[in-house]
Amino acid sequence: MNLPESLQTIQQEIALALATVEEEEVEALVDALASAPRIFVTGMGRVGLAARAFAMRLMHLGLQAYWIGDTTTPPLSPGDVLLACSGSGETAPVRVFAELALQRGGVVATITRQPQAAIGRLAHITVSLTAQPSGQPMTTLFEQSLGLLLDAMVLLLMERLGQTEGTMCDRHFNLER
Repeated sequence: MNLPESLQTIQQEIALALATVEEEEVEALVDALASAPRIFVTGMGRVGLAARAFAMRLMHLGLQAYWIGDTTTPPLSPGDVLLACSGSGETAPVRVFAELALQRGGVVATITRQPQAAIGRLAHITVSLTAQPSGQPMTTLFEQSLGLLLDAMVLLLMERLGQTEGTMCDRHFNLER
């Protein structure tokens, strides 16, 4: 396989995976995020990297968003949303965060490829992203598709919240340029 073939395979797999997403599920999650007092985002490994980038974009949108694990993360309060990203739906730390969020009155949302797994059963809002089978190693396809789905949700939230690239740039860290 050469580079163009590899890229074509990846693009085709991502398109198939994203075609499994139900618009109604995404709309429910976007509604919850847009109206949440605060949003807490978590995930592990490469899924966590995609989720953490989304938490940053939520902040750029003007939402109170936090990445679980940062030293400046406040306590979760009733009505806050926890977005728990886990391909397997069984990732132990993410499951524990979901359980604790429920105990504290939070709204639990998840994006997963296994909605019937533990985190999906705990969640109030579930977005299914069934990114398999794949010719790529391990869970790469889920991670890639998750990143693109979250970026699409940023566009939906921009419109819903009346945000522009300019208003988002105003909230961007400004000591790097």
